[in-house]
Amino acid sequence: MAGERIHGTTRQRPLDLFQRVEAPTLRPLPPHPFEPVTWTQAKIAPDCHAQVGRVLYSVPYRYVGETLAVRISQCTVEFYRDQELVKTHVRLREGRRQTDWDDYPSEKARFFRRTPDWCHAQALTLGVAVGEIVDELLSRHALHYLRQCQGIIGLADKYTPERLDAACRVALACGDPAYRTVRNLLEKGLEGQSALPWTAGSADKTTGAFLHGPDQLFDPSITTQERKPDHA
Repeated sequence: MAGERIHGTTRQRPLDLFQRVEAPTLRPLPPHPFEPVTWTQAKIAPDCHAQVGRVLYSVPYRYVGETLAVRISQCTVEFYRDQELVKTHVRLREGRRQTDWDDYPSEKARFFRRTPDWCHAQALTLGVAVGEIVDELLSRHALHYLRQCQGIIGLADKYTPERLDAACRVALACGDPAYRTVRNLLEKGLEGQSALPWTAGSADKTTGAFLHGPDQLFDPSITTQERKPDHA
């Protein structure tokens, strides 16, 4: 109604004046609505994470120990170093943790990504014996033997699955399911053996010790037959 009235100063209708003079000079609205944000700072911990609002977010490992500027919006959390954006995360609720494994060095990321479940599944694709040796190690203690399992599976990058499976079969048959055993068999080309070659010819574990003492051991008057070891 006011736009249709004659203005007391301009002696024109405000609506006509707006459409004719003012409207053409206005810039278009931005494509996205204005979003209020909060700025803070966060120090990157040795585990490549920074705490922002009781949430842990990962940041590339090269920034460990640095304090970065953090832009917190309704939907995202952004980390800046000298006004350069270095990491963006979707904003999470309090008490949660968000990790991007690409933020870690490759060797550490590989360890965390290759979980026990991954090892189980990958080992089965390489052979029955590979699957059995991985299951054997993980059944002892999944965390302690995880790196060994990853190492055994990683041998498939250097040797064929057939050779790796044969080496695992020998290690299992000899009661020595370990990464070092499998690796040694492959390096020496002995995965076709029926026993571990470095244990062949070892002394009988039931052989008794010489229990006569040092005096009799080095006494030249005692014959070899008399030095025969005693058995328990």
